[in-house]
Parts: sequence; C-alpha cells; structure tokens
Amino acid sequence: MSISRRKFLVAAPAALGAVLLIRDTAGQKAVNGRLPRAISAATDALSKLNWNSFLPYVNTDFTFRDPSGRAVTLRLTNMVDSKPEKFVPTSPKQECFTMTFKGPAKGTLAQNTYSVEHFALGRFDLFITFLGKTSKNSTYTAVINRTV
Repeated sequence: MSISRRKFLVAAPAALGAVLLIRDTAGQKAVNGRLPRAISAATDALSKLNWNSFLPYVNTDFTFRDPSGRAVTLRLTNMVDSKPEKFVPTSPKQECFTMTFKGPAKGTLAQNTYSVEHFALGRFDLFITFLGKTSKNSTYTAVINRTV
C-alpha cells in the first residue's frame, strides 16, 4: 500500500492522538491493561462542595491521608476567588477559587491527590500542591476550577 507524504503528515497526528487516548484516557494510566473506573459527579464528594461550603471553615483543621494511610493535619488559612474580573460565564455557574493550607514544617506532603477528612464537610479527595516552607510550617494550595 502506497501513501503520499502529505496524507501521512495529515493522518499521523490523529493516529498518535488515538493511541495516546487509549493508553492514557483523561490522565488515567492503565493498570494491568485496564483503565480505572471513571468517577462521576454523583459519587465524587468534592463535587458537592463549593466556595460557600469551605468558607465557614477557614482556620479549621483538615486531615490529609496518603495512600499508605499516613495522616497530616493541615489548616485551611485562606481562600481567594480567582475568577477573572471581566468574567463572562459560558455556562450557568462556574467556580474558580484557591484554598491555602498550612501544616507542619516536617514531613511535607508531595503534590498529589489525598483523601481529606473534615469534621463538618466529611470525606473527599483533593489535589494539593506544595508551595514552600519556613522553619515553622509548610504551605499548600488547592485550586478549584470547574463548571457546576
């Protein structure tokens, strides 16, 4: 079968995209040849929490657990609305905000998704990023940017 260079250059990116999509769907890596089950909004506890859910709990403690079960207590210290000033919503409601957490200087958490427990908000998964540390504490951030 003969294919022209032009047809190859047009088709190659689409073929590569299809291979990558199969191998790594939505950032989820296959384990033993199977992709993990998708998390739906109906079963994702974080999808039920919004700005107003977290705001009353600024300066309260959240327990972050890694997959090995190690628990680290972080305090929610700040929330910032990060929607652009001249925001034109493309859907009925969009949320964009960041949360800042502070914790112990020792035993910092790596950038990852953690199981989080809070006395009022319950249990949910949250992705946090390590921002830095001082001699007293470590600082982390979580970004919520979604269409509701």
